[in-house]
Amino acid sequence: MRYRVTKEYVWFGTIPDHPGALAEKLRALSAGNLNLDLILSRRESPGRAALFVSPLRTMEELEIAAAAGFGKKDSFPTIRVAGPNTPGLGARMADALAGAGINVRAFTGAALGDQHVTSIMFDSAADVERAKETLERLLAD
Repeated sequence: MRYRVTKEYVWFGTIPDHPGALAEKLRALSAGNLNLDLILSRRESPGRAALFVSPLRTMEELEIAAAAGFGKKDSFPTIRVAGPNTPGLGARMADALAGAGINVRAFTGAALGDQHVTSIMFDSAADVERAKETLERLLAD
């Protein structure tokens, strides 16, 4: 398979919406040598911003994240798709998920050169299982 489809969790935390807050939170995570694939931050409301990071896989990484204010209750089941970037890939994945009756909670995609990575968040672990099977079928060679 040219594409790699993996189950992950995206972890959520909140930060104050002021200069340096993001840097402080990321410093706390990097102090534990976490190698993050995804960092997404955005203002949620005046004075408050959201921060999403992934992956956290080991107990040590989870402990570092907990010390930085992230918790399991604030994690979201996600599929990560990585592989060649082709025109219309995002639409094809969204169509396949819709055709399987799977609701998408959030969709983030990015390309660098001829490669892409997409994180798709769902409401439940059962949706992640179905989505993984659906996307593996779609993206099979």
